[in-house]
Amino acid sequence: MSALEYSDDAVNALDAFLECDHVLFVEGDDDVLFWSTVFEKCSKLTVDIRPVGGVNELKPYVEKIKSGELLCLVAQDADYTRYVSSFSPHPRILYTYGYSIENTLYKSELISTVIGLWTKKDASCVREVNEWLSILSRISAPLFYLDFVNYKKELKIDTGAGHCQQFMLSRLSEEIDVAKLTDHLALIHERHGVVYTDRDINEIKKVPLVVLMRGHFLQSAVLRFVNKKIKAIRRNSSVSADALYAHAIHHFQSGFPWRGEEGKYYSRQISDISS
Repeated sequence: MSALEYSDDAVNALDAFLECDHVLFVEGDDDVLFWSTVFEKCSKLTVDIRPVGGVNELKPYVEKIKSGELLCLVAQDADYTRYVSSFSPHPRILYTYGYSIENTLYKSELISTVIGLWTKKDASCVREVNEWLSILSRISAPLFYLDFVNYKKELKIDTGAGHCQQFMLSRLSEEIDVAKLTDHLALIHERHGVVYTDRDINEIKKVPLVVLMRGHFLQSAVLRFVNKKIKAIRRNSSVSADALYAHAIHHFQSGFPWRGEEGKYYSRQISDISS
């Protein structure tokens, strides 16, 4: 029986039936290990985490929690929600620190570690990773500022910010082709008349782009960078998206700085559940 087949009363009784503190609904399978780690590191609460199959399937839970019909928890990608004035937090609705879980998972230390493991090299390349992330962020910034304005003003335009492939120099490149991106933004302006001013992006000017960047865009770009570095040393070796995720979750569980800003953010959210 899927989560959506439970009645509201049954959902509200699940925590007692399962002998846990809370039942937590999330979008998909990738979110389960992420949020179970967050609760393990940030609290002593026991949670039964259940994926519902996607963001659209999660929406009914969100709405019913807001209306008071459901007493369970929901954890979802923040998208740009936290940066718009209409955002109203709810103690039973948890949000990622960045756009999605990928923004928390794919840090420079993790990227460097994966490259080291797959090339069997002990030397850190964090500095090189940071330089690449800085360039990626600087060049792609106009795309994500436009994407934010699209969300903020509810324009419902397909900005193309969901994946990096169409903007790269080649099929396997980790570098953005500035001309391709510029042409793409010009086309959106021509078709939809969308422009933005500094005032339109005032809420996010100081937010690092790696926090704002859509998760799949960031993850696919990271995968390209990792595989380019690996192939430069071991020609016939490469990392799959699933392997990269597995490394990221392991690093999240064992090497994430939980006392840093993001760790404290997640701890505050969980502490607000019972406050």
